[in-house]
Amino acid sequence: MTDREGAPVGTLGRVDTTAADPAGGHPLLAAKLSVPVIRTPVVGRPRLIELVSHGVEGPLTVVSGAAGAGKTLLLASWTAEGSAPGPVAWVTLDSFDDQPGVFWAYVIEALRRAGVELEDVGHPFVAESVARPLLARVADSLARRSTPVVLVLDQLDVLGHRQIREDIDFVLHAAAPMLRLVLLTRNDGPLPLHRYELRGELERIRDADLAFTAEEAADLLRQHGIRLTPRGLASLTENTRGWAAGLRLSAVAMQRQADPDGFAAALPHAGGTLARYLVDEVLDAQPDEIREFLLRTCIVDRLCPTLADLLTGRSDGEDALAALRRANVLIEELDQAPGCYRYHPLFTHVLRRELLRRSPDLVGELHRRASGWFEQAGLLVEAVGHATAAGDWQLATASLVRGLGLGALLAGRQRSQLDSALAGLPEAEPGAMPAVVRAARAMTRFELDVSRDQLALAEKLADEEPEAHRAPLLASAAVLRSILARTAGDPVAAEASLADGEAQLARVPALAAQHPELRALLLSNVGTVQLWTGRLDAAERTLRAGLAASAGAGCEYPRLNILGRLALVEFMRGHLRRAAQLGEEEVAFAEENGLPPANRTGAGHLVLAMVAMERSDRETARRQVEDAGRAVYAQHDPFVSLFVPLMRAWQHADGRDPRRALEGLAHVPATVGGQPLPGWLRVWVALSAAAFRLARRDPAGAAAELDGVAEQGAALTVGRAAVLFAAGEPARATELLAPVLATVEPAAEPADAVARVEAWLLTARIRMAAGDRTAAREALRRALSAARPEERRRPFMAAGPVVRELLRSDADLAAAHRWLGPPLVDPAAAAPRTGTAAPAPAPVEALTERELTVLARLAQAMSNEDIAQDLFLSVNTVKTHVRGIYRKLGVSRRNEAVRRARELGLLGSA
Repeated sequence: MTDREGAPVGTLGRVDTTAADPAGGHPLLAAKLSVPVIRTPVVGRPRLIELVSHGVEGPLTVVSGAAGAGKTLLLASWTAEGSAPGPVAWVTLDSFDDQPGVFWAYVIEALRRAGVELEDVGHPFVAESVARPLLARVADSLARRSTPVVLVLDQLDVLGHRQIREDIDFVLHAAAPMLRLVLLTRNDGPLPLHRYELRGELERIRDADLAFTAEEAADLLRQHGIRLTPRGLASLTENTRGWAAGLRLSAVAMQRQADPDGFAAALPHAGGTLARYLVDEVLDAQPDEIREFLLRTCIVDRLCPTLADLLTGRSDGEDALAALRRANVLIEELDQAPGCYRYHPLFTHVLRRELLRRSPDLVGELHRRASGWFEQAGLLVEAVGHATAAGDWQLATASLVRGLGLGALLAGRQRSQLDSALAGLPEAEPGAMPAVVRAARAMTRFELDVSRDQLALAEKLADEEPEAHRAPLLASAAVLRSILARTAGDPVAAEASLADGEAQLARVPALAAQHPELRALLLSNVGTVQLWTGRLDAAERTLRAGLAASAGAGCEYPRLNILGRLALVEFMRGHLRRAAQLGEEEVAFAEENGLPPANRTGAGHLVLAMVAMERSDRETARRQVEDAGRAVYAQHDPFVSLFVPLMRAWQHADGRDPRRALEGLAHVPATVGGQPLPGWLRVWVALSAAAFRLARRDPAGAAAELDGVAEQGAALTVGRAAVLFAAGEPARATELLAPVLATVEPAAEPADAVARVEAWLLTARIRMAAGDRTAAREALRRALSAARPEERRRPFMAAGPVVRELLRSDADLAAAHRWLGPPLVDPAAAAPRTGTAAPAPAPVEALTERELTVLARLAQAMSNEDIAQDLFLSVNTVKTHVRGIYRKLGVSRRNEAVRRARELGLLGSA
């Protein structure tokens, strides 16, 4: 048993005696006029005691909370501590006191029992009203006291008589400042509280204040001999929301449990005493129409007025919900959605169980109504969840597909929730909508054959769907076909799926705008295929369009994928800085969205590893390769699955272990999706194998690796020349290199510039072997000049002792290329022979007039927003100029740009 506040009987005791009113002979229950006695130890809650003490410094304190929130126990504890500024008069009210005469009789008697002298005040036992002069005498007696009186009115919510409200307001004002009123109520009370609040005369203590913290809950449990693990305590506190009655009844129940932690975790589904309390004290205490409202609306986790109206068939949802909140019927307003509410989780479970018991035939219909409402609101997870709760798979799959929610199932934040909701979808459920959903779910598990079969079925049945549903269905099918095309590396099928998908999305423009993830997925998949086949320009255009399409919420995964692919585009073009910037952007975006490396695409980490390797940062490369390999999709992504083992092989090679490097190449797949590697990738793998064999002094084996490659290109030409030089044919090697070296540098493709670095380095080695140091030094200078814009160190580290010898013999050359760093260049030793500082290298590309103007403002520490305002530009335009400045100056941060610009004298006239 519990009292009205939910405390087990014995916690608060009341004296079981009666007294007689000397004036009228009406019984006065002494228990109603006594401060409840605390029979057992209670949890010390100094933060709440302090709130009450602060409140009674003013005229009015309102402690409002749900049944069982601990209001009475709090005031009893505060009174027992002796913190009151004067005597405490206590009245516990019930519905029989809702008459002015009865109410004031108890108040006057309580004041007298507290030692307050009331002159010329009798006992006002009349049925309807109390004479104002009598109340004036009560107020006057209080006002003339030297110390204040605290009057506690417990369970004030039982009173509804308007006259009582007006009388309390009158006495409180007239007795000021010697009357301090404390109201304990399940709602905000009958007084005009806003007036007191505006005057700063009101202290509110609400449900949120009364809720137990985890530490307080642990103290309460210890009083019952129970100790939970931190996880169990967190579950209990979360499931009860700190509700005092729920915690106390749970503590009692856990004393009989072998696994208290398990009980705490399963509490929302518990029955027994706690459930009976909620039914008896909360649900059945409501009027019939409110009880019906609660039962019909309990099926949803979030409740808005229009949804309440749909579920109840009424039109007063907004007023009804606000009234429930004011009455503290275990409901709270959502901070993130004002006007919308949720029930206490324990109360929700009890309501749902009672709905099923009292009206089982109504449950499915309510879930279907809720599903339709959530679908219209664009909340597809909830729409699908309620449809499946109703056992309506046609509605569930149709809600998802016609709401363009297939993208969320494939790659959205709520993918796991949707997948769980659809886990019971029968294989035999007929229709195009169930088929396309089965295809998508199979795709997420990489069951490509199942997905392909179900997709074909869905497209075959599409004509049976209503016209309005075909466009979302076919757009969803196009996305699935684009994924299949990506896994097969089929650019024709990929671009056909993009054309089909965009055509279907154009038929539902408003819906497509609300769910951009489908188009973002399409563009991501097609751009990936174009990149895979080496069509870099087409891939960049497609991926840039995808980047713009993926700016909205729900597009996190396709955006990550697109950023990683764009980073690969830049790397393949030889732009290490841009590639690193995009890779870092992908990793930062993943971290901002709370995705660990295992849940990322792996591409961003892969590019960062490749850039680090080109710059001879072996530790960073190793760490990034491991992060790329941990991605869940690594083995299913053509780039990551190929480049991770290739990078690991190169790590062995850079570690002077060519044998293990060659063994590592065995893990590089020869086919992807059953298709052979594209030509440019075959070249990369062959060049790697040849380099490893040359490191093992096996030019014949290296030649064999390259002989099997039919493709042409600068990189392959340089590789064949290296084999000839190693085989003792420097003249033939020089002849082969001539066309690569003859390319005019400014017109060279960035990727060819990488080959030019290798070509000039090989030329330096050939000239050095021939004893022509001057020509060797000039070739090295040309190689360094080509490598400096991107600070590509690895080729010089791999070139052997020739580079170190030439740099040691030419201090000016070393000083001009200190970016190489140790061991090639010792920064302390690399100083010009003249003793003066080496001039800073000029920008790779001249800055425009507008970039110089922006640069001058960067030097003034102006923000991008300030620069935009000063120059009448958009912030995005300023960011574009800043990126251009960084690229041209070869830096990545603002302070580096300013320092480099000063070295170059660019800020003197800007």
